[in-house]
Amino acid sequence: MIVGDERSQVLDRPERDRVCTPDILPKLQSLLANLANIDTDHESNLIVIESRPMDDACKRRLIADLCESHRQRRAPYLREIEALREQMEAAFH
Repeated sequence: MIVGDERSQVLDRPERDRVCTPDILPKLQSLLANLANIDTDHESNLIVIESRPMDDACKRRLIADLCESHRQRRAPYLREIEALREQMEAAFH
């Protein structure tokens, strides 16, 4: 397929289907920054737990709880990122 054909296919689409809303990038950056903060907090807490002298079973339990909390904190941000990905995909297909 030649380039001109690709452009004509894009131009045939209604404008609302071709335009990616301008607020997607700032939203994505914000979501990724929040995930990075959550991950940094998790790593810091993990280091604290691992460095403390305590019973191994207690340490494993605390680490498991920490990992579950980490997963739960990340989940809403990951859902929002997936929604943005779908929105971007719809805008360009």
